[in-house]
Amino acid sequence: MKGSYLLYIKIIKSVEITIRGKSSLLNTGYYIYIGSAFGAGGLSSRLHRHLRKIKKKHWHIDQITTSKFSEIIGIGVLLKQSVECELSKIIGDIGKVVPITGFGNSDCENKCISHFFRVS
Repeated sequence: MKGSYLLYIKIIKSVEITIRGKSSLLNTGYYIYIGSAFGAGGLSSRLHRHLRKIKKKHWHIDQITTSKFSEIIGIGVLLKQSVECELSKIIGDIGKVVPITGFGNSDCENKCISHFFRVS
């Protein structure tokens, strides 16, 4: 199956990430990442990959999912729907989230601010 997904992530100790050559520190807390899987293997392959700690770092989110200081605590799935940008807009409009600017949206055609958010 193919579709869009949300990863609910808990960071238990600050994690340093690099986006477009700029380093940022992600503080402890809860985060939401929005992605989609329409390529080979679909959702099953993509989500199993995200759950592995050891892997080649390909996407921004890999910097977090490979960290020993983070864990995926939940997954939401929307089958057969390409709603990554729509979900990012909805979540970004919620008052108690902070977008991590430029994270996870480098291939975004809709010019979203982010596909990754800190939840307060």
